[in-house]
Amino acid sequence: MRMERRADGQTVRRAVFGAMTAVAVVATRLHGQDTVNIIDPNAPPAQSLYRGGPPEDVVREAIGRHNDSTATRFYGSFTVASATWIRGDVGMYRGTLKVLGRITGRVTIVNGGLVIGPNGAIDGEVLLIGGKVQTLPGGQQTGGVRTYADLAPVYRNSAGLLEIREQPPSLGDLASASRSFTAGKLKTTLSLETGRTYNRVEGLPILVGPTFTLPTPDQSEARLDLRAILRTESDPTDQRDEVGFLGRFEWEHRGDRVHAGIGGSWSQVIDPIEDGPLSRSEVGWATFLVARDYRDYFENMSVGGYGFYYPIRSLRLEASVRYRRETTVPASDPLTVFSDPDNWRPNPLVDDGHYSVLAGRVEFDTRNSVNTPTSGWLAKASFEHGVSGDVAPVALPVEVREPLPTSGSYGFSKVWFDLRRYARINTLARANLRVVGGGWIAGDPLPVQRRVSLGGPDLLPGYEFRSQTCAPAGYSDAAQTALCDRTLAVQAEVRFRFHLGLREQLGAQDLVLLERLVGAEQADVVLFGDMGKGWLSGDGPGRVPNNKLPALNEWQYDVGLGLDLDGIAVYVATPVGAPWAPRITFRLQRRF
Repeated sequence: MRMERRADGQTVRRAVFGAMTAVAVVATRLHGQDTVNIIDPNAPPAQSLYRGGPPEDVVREAIGRHNDSTATRFYGSFTVASATWIRGDVGMYRGTLKVLGRITGRVTIVNGGLVIGPNGAIDGEVLLIGGKVQTLPGGQQTGGVRTYADLAPVYRNSAGLLEIREQPPSLGDLASASRSFTAGKLKTTLSLETGRTYNRVEGLPILVGPTFTLPTPDQSEARLDLRAILRTESDPTDQRDEVGFLGRFEWEHRGDRVHAGIGGSWSQVIDPIEDGPLSRSEVGWATFLVARDYRDYFENMSVGGYGFYYPIRSLRLEASVRYRRETTVPASDPLTVFSDPDNWRPNPLVDDGHYSVLAGRVEFDTRNSVNTPTSGWLAKASFEHGVSGDVAPVALPVEVREPLPTSGSYGFSKVWFDLRRYARINTLARANLRVVGGGWIAGDPLPVQRRVSLGGPDLLPGYEFRSQTCAPAGYSDAAQTALCDRTLAVQAEVRFRFHLGLREQLGAQDLVLLERLVGAEQADVVLFGDMGKGWLSGDGPGRVPNNKLPALNEWQYDVGLGLDLDGIAVYVATPVGAPWAPRITFRLQRRF
């Protein structure tokens, strides 16, 4: 039975907003360090393995010390009794080493902890990853301590030795192949790969072609990429070409003082209207398995140039200018596994035309891992100004936008930003915060292919797909077109890491296979809350003035609980201030 909660919805929304504010304070103030000697826990992505954690050289050093044939190795918790004296190196994987006696030699602990009890002593360096060291009164340790709070991405093979866990393949990696050969300094790589997605317009895009790489003087490199894009789905209306293409030239200089580059490209591709919800690979799997395509698309033929510069290692600045032909493409009828819809959700009409686009982008990234960050910042922002002399606008309700000028003077400006903060509370808990949004800022109303929406499995998983499109009441649109001028969303979550204890229930071979695939011996319990709003900007009924945000009581809120197995996750979310209606979402990566 559903329970109505509308009467106290305002109170609950305030409580959720307050809780998310608390997480924001925690995430922005915590430095992520424990009370022991933490060595570089915020290593930049280039120094970390793909699952996050300490620098790669430290992980390999720990593996070498643990696997040394002269070391005494333990799997799981162990206590060195008070009358015991171990002479030589000691290695442990998973568990807590409690020292009440004496160890003379190096101690290496991977994804575990160390307790030196009263009268316990260690004469040798301690290297500990994925835990902490606790020295009780009377305990002694000489030789130095290096401790890294984040877990190491390793597994224990059937011989009892540690190895680095391989990265699970992405959708694009499942069907890709390449072969390289050199002639002098020129390196040529022939590639055959998917477009890392699957959609209702082109099916599975397959990219084939060569890449030429040539080192140039002064730590520079020139690259030329040439790709043909083969599409498994044909266009039932013959409005688009059956084959696309991508050509790109780039020169990059990676000097000691300057890291910069310039490039140019010419392409004909199918682009998504919104960069969400979900990632490209998740959208592809949802389309292929259950016939749910969460994105919309248009054809983009583009030629242009760009340049980028890194003032510091973690900051990238980029500017580009392009001339684009943007046109509508219809939905096809691609193959699916578990569902065969008679009619796919139509792909919306866009404002066809030729656009000259000037764009800028800034990205600041101090995360300690790209895929599974536990500390650091990620801030991305972009600006786009476009003009068109031949736009062919789609007819939209006047409540959404006034008719676009077709006299050659059409122009618009749009911004987008994505700010994320990752913070460590302790060795087992993390607090993460994200603020994402943007939209129209100046000029004429946005074209359809630049408009935005909210609702669905990504930013507001407690609500149905595109619960906020900004369509006026009574407007019928089978495509559920995104019509908002602006959106803003806030996501907050607290993650608690724990061990599943599968080694007690599974045999050694089964556990090794499971760990190699998804690392499922460890998991995160995720408590989260989200809030978001999409709106039309400007003066008039149903609009929000350009210099203001919507009132908080107009936003949508949800809360939820999830289980993340480092690559496969399930989340349950329900709206706040609305009838109890939990929604289940499966993800192939973290929420953010």
